Amino acid sequence: MSPADAGRALVERFNALEPGARLEALVRDYPPELRLGLLEAGIRHSAELTADRGRRLAIRRGAAPAQGSVPGVHHVVTDGDSIWTCERGERVARIAAANGAPVAVARVARKASHLALEQRSGTLFVADAHANEVIALRAADLGVIARWSAPGAPQLPLAAPDGSVCVTGSGTGTLTIATPRRGGYSERTIEVGACPHDPLLDGDAVHVLVPCAGSGELVKVRIADGRIVGRTRVGEGPSHLARRVDGRVYCANSWDGTVACVGKEGELVATAASGGWAHAIDITPDGSRVFVANFLDDTVCVFDADSLERLAVLPTGPYPHGLDVSPDGRHVVVTAFGGAEVQVLDAATRRELGRVAVGRGSSHTAFCGGMAWVGCSVDDHVVCVDLAKLSSPKQISIH
Repeated sequence: MSPADAGRALVERFNALEPGARLEALVRDYPPELRLGLLEAGIRHSAELTADRGRRLAIRRGAAPAQGSVPGVHHVVTDGDSIWTCERGERVARIAAANGAPVAVARVARKASHLALEQRSGTLFVADAHANEVIALRAADLGVIARWSAPGAPQLPLAAPDGSVCVTGSGTGTLTIATPRRGGYSERTIEVGACPHDPLLDGDAVHVLVPCAGSGELVKVRIADGRIVGRTRVGEGPSHLARRVDGRVYCANSWDGTVACVGKEGELVATAASGGWAHAIDITPDGSRVFVANFLDDTVCVFDADSLERLAVLPTGPYPHGLDVSPDGRHVVVTAFGGAEVQVLDAATRRELGRVAVGRGSSHTAFCGGMAWVGCSVDDHVVCVDLAKLSSPKQISIH
């Protein structure tokens, strides 16, 4: 099979297994697109090289189905007054933070993935991986403003202060940049490298930094004209990024299990070992600590941001898909897609404060009013977690 077909077949076989059961599969090719797809799906496996240069994959099913294969809510963003979420399907919703009530729900996508909010213009951007497009909505009422093509199964939109939006296409090795023009958007698509993943703005919001998991590079692209102005080799499988106020960027490298620090001028400053499938990453607002979730090991590593000295290794729930530091820098929320709880850490002491039952398939977190709003894909609801009381007083459905 082609890598794309092999990925779909593996997800189907994985979901058909009973929890704890195992399967083996032979794949002709094991390219970055397939590797990243299995990682994001939470399909843990080992890959043994065969005599004909293929791979023998050994896979064990956990408690949860493959992430991305269930249609429940996944991503959440906030402006402090409202929370927006989308299911892995048609619906996008706006929820009032004051009472947790959905105030707008719209069917706009074939299979929505992630969101980006541009507060100045009040625009919500939705990546539709199945339709290969990005949708711009009025954030207030979710009315459609525009749609445009974005090849490569786009998933992770990024909004810039000037109203531009960038999204990677992992399947095509591309970055699509759309700029507001005459009431609509003008888009351009450029090739950046193999298997680009989660982009990040630089400190001046003039450039977008794109981690390319297939080429092991951090690619710097000027938003205004789409010109590539820099490439930095950072490690094997760069996936997600975090930026410090001084311009330093930290990159989680999934294949070699490291975290890399890149200076403001694009120079590689340091690397350090983190753990298997190092992937989700965030930094405290004061820039002192970097947190990295290791998907394969079910751990979070804490690093000193200046030296990359590893300060702590903390066990997590199964498959810590999301890791987010609260805006006040006090808490770190770690989700567990393969379990039914989220973990709350004290960012200063690097100790676990507690675990809160939220439901199955916890994925991403947004913070608002002392609360953490968590999307739970398997049970298909958003949960409001009180960080002071370590309780979950609200569960919200968008159906």
